[in-house]
Amino acid sequence: MPTHPPILLFDVDGVLLDSRGHFLAALASMHDRVNWNYEILARTTSVDIIRMFESGAKKRSIPSLATMLKNFKDLIPSRFRRLVYIAKMGKRISKYDWKFSDFFPGTEKTLRNLHSKGIILGAASNSDGDRISKWFKLKNVDDLFPLYISRDERKTYGVKPSPGPLLALLIKIKKYYNLPRIDRNNVAFVGDLITDIQAAKRAKIKSIGVLSGHSVRAELEYHNPDFILPDITYIPKMLPKIFPNYKFD
Repeated sequence: MPTHPPILLFDVDGVLLDSRGHFLAALASMHDRVNWNYEILARTTSVDIIRMFESGAKKRSIPSLATMLKNFKDLIPSRFRRLVYIAKMGKRISKYDWKFSDFFPGTEKTLRNLHSKGIILGAASNSDGDRISKWFKLKNVDDLFPLYISRDERKTYGVKPSPGPLLALLIKIKKYYNLPRIDRNNVAFVGDLITDIQAAKRAKIKSIGVLSGHSVRAELEYHNPDFILPDITYIPKMLPKIFPNYKFD
């Protein structure tokens, strides 16, 4: 028998949170008049826009602004137009996020079900910490996630697909719950992107891909996760297969 309860780590966007507000904001921004390189824009999706923005987005950070300016250089050649676009995009994403995004149906019920079974929950996201904290409080699940890793700590732990965020979170969980040596066979990470699967594999823990986010089954299958599920509501009935060495009541 494992020496500690199962540990389930979750990505946030596309797993717990339907972040459609972000992508609606990106889609709207693609209609702005910002002197686009239209040849490149024609090959760009709203998902691409969000990834270019979020890979550098961090409040009051000059290096982060430099990263975003670099990310959008080919798409928006004019530096001034890029600056205007980035400033406007930040405000639009925040507005659209709280207006159009929401937890997927059944998310809170599923999380509380898992918690009631003694499973330790944690979150590791490439999103910023303030946003994660606000969503967890808004959806009344902050008590289930006393520990999480966000983009704010990327200088220390990196970002997925690096295993750093997952390993750092496990260290925090071990200390917080006063656990013995972590048994990585008794840990799983749930994500919607191939970078999530890669991070889990590099951390040598189990990987669960969900189809509720922005990856199709073929993408996830190519990276061979341990499980692929439609969404997290399927996890409770899969627990005996995910953690076969643990006896659930």
